Amino acid sequence: MNNKYNDIRLAVICGDMRMLYCARELAGRGFEVGFYGFENTGADCGDAVRCRTVEDAVKGASAVILPVPLSRDGVRVNAPFCREELRLDRLMDLIQPTQLVLAGVCRPSFLSAAEESSLTVVDYMKDEELTVKNAVTTAEGTLELAMRELPVTVNGLQTLVLGYGRVGKTVAAAFSALNAKVTVCARRTDALAWAFAAGHETAKMKDICRAVQGKALIINTVPAQVLDNNVLSFASNDALVIDLASAPGGVDIEAAFRLGIKTVHALSLPGKTAPLTAGTDIADAAAAIMERRGVI
Repeated sequence: MNNKYNDIRLAVICGDMRMLYCARELAGRGFEVGFYGFENTGADCGDAVRCRTVEDAVKGASAVILPVPLSRDGVRVNAPFCREELRLDRLMDLIQPTQLVLAGVCRPSFLSAAEESSLTVVDYMKDEELTVKNAVTTAEGTLELAMRELPVTVNGLQTLVLGYGRVGKTVAAAFSALNAKVTVCARRTDALAWAFAAGHETAKMKDICRAVQGKALIINTVPAQVLDNNVLSFASNDALVIDLASAPGGVDIEAAFRLGIKTVHALSLPGKTAPLTAGTDIADAAAAIMERRGVI
């Protein structure tokens, strides 16, 4: 085993399966890793040590690694495999100012509270390398979801991708690689130019009502409600809508239900479809951040 980091203790707290794999990966690199919040999974944790309490996990750690997203409601830590709820304020009381905090998708309220407590917080989902890797994993998960939910092949599938940021680009490329007929709808003209250069059909966001017509699959990556009742009324009622935007998403769910349009809000796809890869990617980002911050 690599013993380069065996005198550095890390804590990994809660989250979905990618955080458990993150803990396992870091322990495999020689860190002393204690993790908490995975009582309801029997997955192999490798050399990472399962802690009975969050206090045991946090105590003595040089860095505390929290999940992505950190919280779904701004009050409790995202902890789907934990027997008890863990409130953010309780966790923050346990963390010392000398400990580096790494977390994914932090709300401004959490960052403000952390600053008031003199805690140093780094949002690892703002790491460009991790964000791109996460987009690739999300695209693969979206493909898997579409193939499972649709009664037809991706080949020749009339597909609309809303937004052309990192996730939109990788999703459009993944579906296009399987010969789907991809149209990209975006607000920015430079994004549409890049989509055109990549070989996709394009539509301006102001023309979204026309763009949704005839599409068997509509994939939203825009973190705003772009698929409202008016827009959805132009879509086919046998279309599948996959919403990849963070909560609350970009789809009027009630309107979609009334119109009979099947909608899947696919949150945290990497944690569901490829947790080992996603967890290793988080471990890579965490190690790079800790090195830059002088923790290792």
